[in-house]
Amino acid sequence: MKKHRRTVIAQLVSGALILSGATLAVDAAAQSNATVSPSTPAPATIEKIEVTGSLIRRVDAETPSAVKVITAADIRESGYSTIEELMRSLSTVDASSVQDGAASGFVGGLATISLRGFGSQGTLILINGRRIAPVAAVDVNFGRGSLINVNTIPKEAIERIEILKDGASALYGSDAMAGVINYVLKKDYEGFVASGSYGANDKGVGATRSGSVTFGFGDMAKKGFNVFGGIEAFQRDSVMHGDLKDRGNLAQLNQFNVIGGVTERFTPDSSASGNANYYRVPTSLAGSTTIGGVSVANTSLFGTNYLGTFSGCPSSNTAGQGLANRPLGFSPTGAAMPNGFCRFNVDNADEAIAKQERFSGSVRGTVALNANITAFADLMYSSTKTTEKQLPRVLTTSLVSSANPVATTWPMINGTFRSQNALILPVGHPDNPTNGTAQAQPVQLIYRFTDLPANDINDLKSYRFTAGLQGTLGAWDIDTALLYSRQENSRIQQMRLRSSLLTASLAAGTYRFTQANTDAAKASVASDAVNEGESTVSVFDVRGSRELFNMPGGSAAIAVGGEARREELKSIPSDIYQTGDFIGLVANGASGSRSSQALFSELRLPAMKTLELQAAIRHERFSDFGNSTTGKLGFKFDAVPGKFAIRGTGATGFRAPALAQIGNSFLLSFHSSQDRRVFDSLRCNSSNPSAPVSLGVPAVVRDCNVLGFTAVPTGQSAGNLATVISANPNLKPETSRSYTFGLILQPIKEIDIALDWWRFRREDEIRVQRGIDIMDAYNASRASNERFLIRDPNPSTWLPGVPNSGPILALVRNYGNFKWTETGGLDYDINVRLPVTPIGRFTINMNGTLTRYFDRQVLESAPVERLVGTSTSDVPKLKGSVTIRWRDGDWGAWVRYNEISALDRGVTTTSCLNRTTAQNAYLADNGYCRIGREESVDLGASYNGFKGLTIAASILNATQNYARSEGVPSSFTFWDSGASTMLGRRFNINATYRFK
Repeated sequence: MKKHRRTVIAQLVSGALILSGATLAVDAAAQSNATVSPSTPAPATIEKIEVTGSLIRRVDAETPSAVKVITAADIRESGYSTIEELMRSLSTVDASSVQDGAASGFVGGLATISLRGFGSQGTLILINGRRIAPVAAVDVNFGRGSLINVNTIPKEAIERIEILKDGASALYGSDAMAGVINYVLKKDYEGFVASGSYGANDKGVGATRSGSVTFGFGDMAKKGFNVFGGIEAFQRDSVMHGDLKDRGNLAQLNQFNVIGGVTERFTPDSSASGNANYYRVPTSLAGSTTIGGVSVANTSLFGTNYLGTFSGCPSSNTAGQGLANRPLGFSPTGAAMPNGFCRFNVDNADEAIAKQERFSGSVRGTVALNANITAFADLMYSSTKTTEKQLPRVLTTSLVSSANPVATTWPMINGTFRSQNALILPVGHPDNPTNGTAQAQPVQLIYRFTDLPANDINDLKSYRFTAGLQGTLGAWDIDTALLYSRQENSRIQQMRLRSSLLTASLAAGTYRFTQANTDAAKASVASDAVNEGESTVSVFDVRGSRELFNMPGGSAAIAVGGEARREELKSIPSDIYQTGDFIGLVANGASGSRSSQALFSELRLPAMKTLELQAAIRHERFSDFGNSTTGKLGFKFDAVPGKFAIRGTGATGFRAPALAQIGNSFLLSFHSSQDRRVFDSLRCNSSNPSAPVSLGVPAVVRDCNVLGFTAVPTGQSAGNLATVISANPNLKPETSRSYTFGLILQPIKEIDIALDWWRFRREDEIRVQRGIDIMDAYNASRASNERFLIRDPNPSTWLPGVPNSGPILALVRNYGNFKWTETGGLDYDINVRLPVTPIGRFTINMNGTLTRYFDRQVLESAPVERLVGTSTSDVPKLKGSVTIRWRDGDWGAWVRYNEISALDRGVTTTSCLNRTTAQNAYLADNGYCRIGREESVDLGASYNGFKGLTIAASILNATQNYARSEGVPSSFTFWDSGASTMLGRRFNINATYRFK
């Protein structure tokens, strides 16, 4: 059946090419035999335009597909400092997009766009209708797949952005399942423009600066050539959480923490500091000791094994001095900190938004080869350097015994594990405080390496070159080009602790814990961890469109084309990285390549003056997984010309597996699940599910909370679990079906209304196995699923008499094709142009998206999940804005109201509303059981009364709304971590000068 279908497709495309070629020959003969009277006036030329969503150049911009157009003027007047920030404000863009201000876990400094909650792997990004290479990073997080960095595009080079809001794989190929974003750059420009901008929040925090120069010379109509180019530089300051203390409600957050037995924020809260606390190393940590009338577990840092603290701790961080032995939030029945104990303030060293520097440039040259054909070439380059401040390194904050001195265990790239003992100073080490005493003994340090640089530096470089021909050849509009796009990325994690170096240093005493270290001493325990990658896309394509024959509504038209594409990806960690010598640092590597070829065609049939039909089909052949055929049908019906039109589309789509998913790759990550608490049935007595007990001696938190579920009593969250992931060469492509139906109304000339219903369904979703499903299967049948669990091989951790029963260290997860996701809703866009008044002209725009449902099923045996309006999907039920603009002569102003509805947090919200704990009751009383509803007001104004100069200013979030938080509003709980909206109220100032 598949072979027969491919044959039919090939015949259809070949037939279209033959028909079009025959028509071209007839047209050419007719033109050569025609006699034209010199006195006959030349017919008026009606310019045809290109519209995203159609390969046929056309006179009218309206197609059967819904396309949102953002012009250069819209970008300037939006008030946003970056294109990324503007794109995130669109109602069709969801919060699963990657923020460039915070680490994604695998690469920093990039920004991606996700439409309809389908993840950025379901959104195709184009520049001038052609692809760009993905970032060469191995990111296993669902919702990303191939990471396309939208920060590579110079802002001032953009003429418009077109967002195609339906499936378009039949036209553009893989990835265009939820839509297409096409950045259309300027092509014919004369002049010289310089602009600069500055922005920050109302306290001057998070400053951004940008400057650009744009130039163009030559006139295509008069001189037959044009050269356009420009450069742009952007800089963003680092923002620490301490800079955002005044955002949200810190006082309420502290009350909430104290109720839950947690210390207040911005207090010395970590037991690991640059002034080490030191401990004896007993043969066992079992049992407890009574201290000050309180029974204290021997595993406690405040218990009987505490010996003292190195000198030099600031008084404000020292227990019994500036720091209370039992600060607010400590349990009154628990252990108190002993006098002299040193703590570290993590919050003051924790970064909220990373420092970034960007530079981009582009140049395009166009020359008329003759009256009908132009040649063009364009070159783009961008560099983005993001420096993320990490917390100073810590090996462990737990005590160990001489029987089991292991502090941490981590997976290596070959699937085995390494472990590192705790910081134990042997007798004779120059910093061992027991040297020369009667109780000379090894001591364990709980220590933070505050003198080691801990920056995470991501450097992304993008190159893109395109050269081609455009114009007319006979009756054909042609467009052919050769494209080469390349992304290079380098990630340097500065001074990561290395197992071999640290072990040797502890024996030799080269690194000092009680005095300043030289660079050589620092290098004796740590070095930079480097991961580099590159990704390329090479494409040669030919596209042509022409009119075919007359129909009642005009001329039928066809577009045909072909494409050959080569994709390569390589992400390689350094040799040291691959040995696993960096403590706790997992190495991800991938390499792969594929070739693909495509044939595609589109028909435009004006069946009546008021009815246009569209059909498109595309067949692609891939070298790694097989073939794919997608199609699209659409219509537009002008029921009442100029007043009322109906449009609709139906399409199939697909996404090819990412090279890191199907190629040669081995990935390591950390995984958690917030659906519910999961037990290890071998090591956890869960007969009382509300109070499960670890069977380990000593008890291991992970036994009764394998996946780090956070909604558990204090101290019982195990955090994320290491997982081992490998590519799957048997993956199938994801497939999709999409449907849209829209109404376009203009009841009076001053009002335009567009309503578009949409429905998308994606099947055979490529996901990594969920840990919760692996554990469910294991607990149901241990013997048949043991292979997916990696347990601690150290016999001292095993249950008595049970071989190979150590705590779970990691899960083995695989990529696979899972079930489906389906979503549907309504987009609306209403424009009102009020009559001119004595004080100027007013316009109103109201646009947004109402998402009716977002459902998914991961496994056949699993229930269907209803996820719209939840933090799991990040898809709100409503996202929209209302903007009122005013213009009078040289002055302009606007006000914009933005709204994003609240997100339910699943079982967390349920337990919160049920007031199951004192903390939940506090959240419920203050309305914090959900991710808060965002309601913000933006203001802007501009003036262009000076010759050549335009000045614009904006205030974003003027009302200081900070409700988009998880729990009590604060920078720590802000939902869109790393986004500029974390800054709260902020302003931007922009000046543009156009030289005459």
